[in-house]
Amino acid sequence: MSYQETELAIIGAGIAGVSAAIYAKRSGLDFLLFEGNIVGGQLFLMEKIDNYIGLGLGVKGKELADGLKKTLTDLGINTTNAHINEIQIINEKQIMLKTKDQDFISQGAIIATGATFRKLGIRGEDIFSGRGVSYCAVCDGFFFKGKEIAVVGGGNTAVEDALYLSNIAKKVTLIHRRDELRAMDYLKEELYNKKNIEIVFNTVVKELQGNEALETVLLENTQNKKNTSLAVKGLFIAVGISPNKNLYDGVLTTDEKGFIITNEHLRTSSSIIWAAGDCRMRPLKQLITAASEGAIASISAYKQLKNSYLSV
Repeated sequence: MSYQETELAIIGAGIAGVSAAIYAKRSGLDFLLFEGNIVGGQLFLMEKIDNYIGLGLGVKGKELADGLKKTLTDLGINTTNAHINEIQIINEKQIMLKTKDQDFISQGAIIATGATFRKLGIRGEDIFSGRGVSYCAVCDGFFFKGKEIAVVGGGNTAVEDALYLSNIAKKVTLIHRRDELRAMDYLKEELYNKKNIEIVFNTVVKELQGNEALETVLLENTQNKKNTSLAVKGLFIAVGISPNKNLYDGVLTTDEKGFIITNEHLRTSSSIIWAAGDCRMRPLKQLITAASEGAIASISAYKQLKNSYLSV
């Protein structure tokens, strides 16, 4: 199999990967931007963005994703539509990237593979996935118009999902395993003012039941262990994210959850691999931090690959 050589490989075209590509282009690096799906990644799952500086309030995720794609086009950056199946560190100066059809040799790489929604791991979850169980309120909320549904989780995403769904569904039950929500105060205040949202604290989902589609959610109180059932047509699971680690698992040092550990320059345990975005261990997982990390990783890679200063 033939292979193509490049100075830098950027894996993933979410906001972190696109940011890295922009800075790589302006730095004059020879690079390839790999994305096996679509530019923008999870931006397409976001109903609105209210906390990205300069965008204003209520910007849809798709709008920002379209903006990223336009920026790439305007700068003449092409996306290589391929899934990287394997990454191999050949030596201190070369990496092998394997796809289905072609191999690539790179002097460095930025991993921006992001993360995916975490599952509950309970009986019935996989059976009813797409038949009442969803991990994306924006994607699937419309299908539950006027129906009674539930959301699992207690963080910002769960509360945002519940608020969004409350404008579509007849009733939303928010199920949280603790006695207090972890979401931001302004979100909680908005949640408490919604008349068609009920919050069930100290409760976990134990099992999902139904025939052709989801009908019943079995619950357990974490304090008294009492079991109850909740009749719903839909269950939206918002209990966090897990890194897309298949590519680098066993290759790079990660934390116990699989997020890549980096230094302040975003270099990983490999001297020629950097990481940015949701696949990286970081205290704040937001669009604005992902964008800044893409820029930092790209400049760090440039300075090292061009030997413009001591390795970072």
